[in-house]
Amino acid sequence: MPSWPQIFLLVILAITGLMLATPLGRGTGQAGEPDYSADALNSLLDSMPESHVDTGSSQIKLQGVATAGEEWTRLLAEFRNSLADGVDLSMDVFVVDTGLPLEDLCSRMFAELTTGRVSFLQSGTGISGGSQPMLDRIGDFARDCRQAVIGITGHSDNTGNESYNKVLSRARAQAVADYLLERGAAATQLRVSGAGSEFPIADNATPQGRERNRRIEFELQTPR
Repeated sequence: MPSWPQIFLLVILAITGLMLATPLGRGTGQAGEPDYSADALNSLLDSMPESHVDTGSSQIKLQGVATAGEEWTRLLAEFRNSLADGVDLSMDVFVVDTGLPLEDLCSRMFAELTTGRVSFLQSGTGISGGSQPMLDRIGDFARDCRQAVIGITGHSDNTGNESYNKVLSRARAQAVADYLLERGAAATQLRVSGAGSEFPIADNATPQGRERNRRIEFELQTPR
């Protein structure tokens, strides 16, 4: 997803179950497309600073940026009500709350972005492809929240020599930082460290526990 200027700093809002008392007429989808109101969809898209929609036979996927408020809620509810039975609406929408201070916007956005897991190729610093979408979002965040400082700490399990574990955990944290730099983050925004196996979050006696302990943790830190 593209980066937006700071006026569009984003807060993810989970929007579910919005309904109107009076449903609209069923939609105008073409053959092979889900049934919905094209007018309701167009009104919803027109209200969004950034938007993209994909339609399948029984699903509509909406992505983009919206501005929080009664108008957005109303338009979304109208579109939901125009969907025929069995049509699923999937949303990946960032909702801008322009009434929040910049620092609060960044903090709330960061908390939502770092809920995933960064995985690495075995015994190395190569980042697995499944981790890249989350890192892309963190890179976009760093570009939008230029005052933000992100702590990146690598952790390992307790297998092997602890000196090596600290070196490897820091190298993995640095690999993440390098990725974010390529996405547009500034070097002054990133603080890298390696903790080795010092702070486990699971039992190192099991393979599942060791896998959980091999991790990257992100922290929004205070600028120096």
